Amino acid sequence: MKRNKDLSIKSFISIKNTYGKMPYAVEMQGITKTFANGSIIANEDLDIKVKTNTIHAIIGENGAGKSTLMSILFGIYKQNKGTIHINGYEVKFRSAQDASAAGLGMVHQHFKLVEVFTLLENIILGAEITKHGLLDKKTARAKIMALSQKYNLPIDLDKKVYKTSVGEQQRVEILKLLYRDSNILIFDEPTAVLSDAEIKGFLKMLLEFKKLGKTIIIITHKLNEVKEVADFATVIRLGKKVGDFEVKSTSIDKMAEEMVGRHLNPTPNVMLSDNVENNEVVLSVKQLQAHKLSSHKINALKGVSFNVHKGEILGIAGVEGNGQTELAMAIGGLIKPIDGTIELHTDNKIINIAHSTIKQIYDSGISHVPEDRHKFGLLLDETVAFNTVAPEIDKRPFSKFGFLNHRAINEYAQTLINKFDVRGASAGRAQARSLSGGNQQKLVLGREINRKHKLIIYVQPTRGLDLGAIQDIHSHIVADARNGAAVILISYELDEIFDIASTIMVIDNGQIQYHDLTRNTTREMVGRYISSAVQKNEANHV
Repeated sequence: MKRNKDLSIKSFISIKNTYGKMPYAVEMQGITKTFANGSIIANEDLDIKVKTNTIHAIIGENGAGKSTLMSILFGIYKQNKGTIHINGYEVKFRSAQDASAAGLGMVHQHFKLVEVFTLLENIILGAEITKHGLLDKKTARAKIMALSQKYNLPIDLDKKVYKTSVGEQQRVEILKLLYRDSNILIFDEPTAVLSDAEIKGFLKMLLEFKKLGKTIIIITHKLNEVKEVADFATVIRLGKKVGDFEVKSTSIDKMAEEMVGRHLNPTPNVMLSDNVENNEVVLSVKQLQAHKLSSHKINALKGVSFNVHKGEILGIAGVEGNGQTELAMAIGGLIKPIDGTIELHTDNKIINIAHSTIKQIYDSGISHVPEDRHKFGLLLDETVAFNTVAPEIDKRPFSKFGFLNHRAINEYAQTLINKFDVRGASAGRAQARSLSGGNQQKLVLGREINRKHKLIIYVQPTRGLDLGAIQDIHSHIVADARNGAAVILISYELDEIFDIASTIMVIDNGQIQYHDLTRNTTREMVGRYISSAVQKNEANHV
C-alpha cells in the first residue's frame, strides 16, 4: 500500500484521480479520539473499511461517536491515534479543504452555511469558477440548476440562507457536495428533516450515486433506510466498534439490538383512547395569518383556525414548507402574525398571546421544542447546566435578587441529564456545542417537558434520535398528555404521528385540508392529502 505524508493540495487532487483503482475507498485503522484532556473518549481503537462503489452505513446510539469519526475522516478533527487511507494512500488531512481535494464530500447534520449569503454563494464558496479573473456565477448557476433538476432538489438560488427552512438548507448542503464532483460522499443523518416523499427521493438518489460509481457513507438511525439501500453496516457503541454486517443478510432487529446493546420491543401504537373533543380547550387559534419566513409578500398561513384540548396530542402532518414552521413560531412568539388571534385558556381567563413577547408566552405556560435547536433552542457556548434553566434563570430557586444560585442550577441540571439520558454532559459542565446532535435534542426536549406547562409545541422532536431515545421521548409525550397537557406535534414522519397522535390535521399551502377528531384516520387517508401536496410542489418546480 502506498504511503504519502504531509501531502499538498496538488497531491490530494492526484489521490482523487486514482479513485476506483483500489478495492477500498476508505480505510481507518486504530482511530482514537478524546476531548477535554482525555476525560471524554469519543472513539477508541476504531477500524472501518469502506469498499469502493458501495453504500456503507454507520449506525449507533446518540453520542456513540459516529459523527466524530466522520469528522476525523473529513479533516475537521485530528485523531489522537490511528491512520487513514484514501484510495490506498495514507493521508493526514489538515482541514476539510484537504479532504475535499482528495475527493471527499460531507453533508453535516448541523449545516455549514453562511446565513447572510445567497444559496448560490454558499454552494460555490471555496470552489468558485472564474473567467478572466472574475467570478463566473452564470456558469456556476447553470451547473447547479442542472444538478437540481437531475436529482429533484428544487432550490431558489437567490434566496438568502436566513430566509430558508431547514429542509431547504439540507438541499443546499447536498448540492454543495455534488457541485464539487466528490467521489466519496458522507451523509450525517441526511433524512432527519425530510418528509416521507423527500426521503424516498433521497434514497433513490443514493442508489443513482452508486450507479455512477460513487462510494457513499451514511450515518443514520433509521434502520429501514439502511435495509433499503446499504450494502454494509458498521455498528458503533460507546465509541467502540461492535461489528460489521452485510445488510442483505442481517435483520433490522439484529442491527437494532447491536446498536443499543439490548432487546428493543417494537414501538407500540400508543394513540390515546379517550375522545378529547369534549375536554376543555387549552388553545384556540382563529383565522391566523402569517407571512412566510422567506418573504413578506407571501402568506404562509391563510386564515387557519383550530382548537387544542386538554390531554390532546394534535399531530400536524404535511409536506414541509406549507406553513407548519410559521404556525409553531407564531404560537411560540418567534414571529408575529399579520392577523388573527391565538387564545390561551388559563384557569381564570382567556389571553390573546398573538402579540405577546416570548417571555410572556413562556411564562403563561407554553413550552416549545423548535425545529432549529441551534438557532432557537440552545445557547451553544453556554454550559449544559445553564441551558437547562436558561428560560427561567430569573426565577427561584435558580436566582435571587439578581444573583445566580449555582448549586440549585447544577442539582436541577443533573436531575434532567439523568432523566433524559443526555450523554457527554460532564455533569452539566460541558458546553452545549460539544454534545452530539441527538444529545442536544434530548437536552432541549428534557428542559421543555420538565418545566410546568399547559401546552407544549414539538417540531420534529425526534430528529436525529436513535430508536431507544425515540421510544423514551414518545413515552414522555404520551405521559404528559395523560397528565392533562395539550400537545401540538408537527412531524414530517407519518409513523411518528400515527404512533402517538390522538387527532390528526394536514396543512397544505397555508390552509387546513383535513382535521379529524374521531381517531378514524388511516395512513392512506392522510397520504392522499400529502400526495396531492407533493404533486403540486413538484409541478411548481417543473
